[in-house]
Amino acid sequence: MALLLATPFVDAHGQMTKPTPRPITEQYRADCGALSGAGDQELQYAPVELLSQRTQSDQPAAATFNIMNGCRGLVYEAENPVTTLTAGTPFDVEWYIQAPHPGTMVLSVVKPSTDSSGTITYESVAELLTIDPFASNGGGNDSTTATIPTSVTGCGSAGDCALQFYWHSDLASQTSVAGDADSGEEDCGSLDIAGSEDDEDCGSLDIAGSEDDEDCGSLDVAGSDEDEDCGSLDVAGSEEEAAAVSESSLSFDNLDSSYTSGKVQTAKQSAY
Repeated sequence: MALLLATPFVDAHGQMTKPTPRPITEQYRADCGALSGAGDQELQYAPVELLSQRTQSDQPAAATFNIMNGCRGLVYEAENPVTTLTAGTPFDVEWYIQAPHPGTMVLSVVKPSTDSSGTITYESVAELLTIDPFASNGGGNDSTTATIPTSVTGCGSAGDCALQFYWHSDLASQTSVAGDADSGEEDCGSLDIAGSEDDEDCGSLDIAGSEDDEDCGSLDVAGSDEDEDCGSLDVAGSEEEAAAVSESSLSFDNLDSSYTSGKVQTAKQSAY
């Protein structure tokens, strides 16, 4: 879950609130350069297009920091909250719109990819739903349900996968995301999914129900047999799982009251 985690030229702001998005951490502030002067709410709600313009030569960001990484520059950290979800089982998605601008919202499961310089970017592996038009009836709280398909694999550990909440408004030229985009908002949380097949996970999402699972993430999902976990999330139903990757963490079953959410991004990238 997902989402989540570019700032536009207008005041469109919003955020996924459930599953729980990744928080702004001390490490994030140490790496984000000139953005360190912004408040947590601005960093989590403001369009990524606008945030990307906040640079100062005397306060450079870390070489591996990328506000357009699909999760608002956030990456999985061991202390991140993790939400455990079960593949094939509907889960609630909630959000709050601070400044509405009609656009399109896409909820996706994303996985981290690291380039030769060590920079992490989140790439969509499954688009769960699209709402268009989105935020056309004013701001405030709203919700829907989504389901992660059992075909999604490699999300057996915290950090392996994230849930990305992507909202882009052509009218405002802004993006709010649990992920990245040309303009809009993105939110990313940490997920763990149960029920996927042939999972090899070591990140944030885990699915319950898998057999012979060996996980390295934060959460664990109910239903797996002979599970061996070391991370944040586990997904139920997957077969021949061997944990080894990921981004944000979500776990829904057997999490000892631990709940974390993340955001997932579609092929698009942006953030609010």
